[in-house]
Amino acid sequence: MNITKLKKSTPLQVIASVLAALFGVQSDNNRQHDFKQSSPWPFIIVGGGVIGAMIIAIIAVAQWATAI
Repeated sequence: MNITKLKKSTPLQVIASVLAALFGVQSDNNRQHDFKQSSPWPFIIVGGGVIGAMIIAIIAVAQWATAI
């Protein structure tokens, strides 16, 4: 029986994976690695933070553009 250890994703790998998935450019190997992780919570938390940051950035740019 071949038993391989599953490497846990580092915080930087989670951020990179979330950004790649958000823009639709994530490779199949990375996607499979992500789905083999024991918990989806790091990806959910980082994803929520990235979406929140994008919303805040869009609001800030819109307010700046309308103030000109």
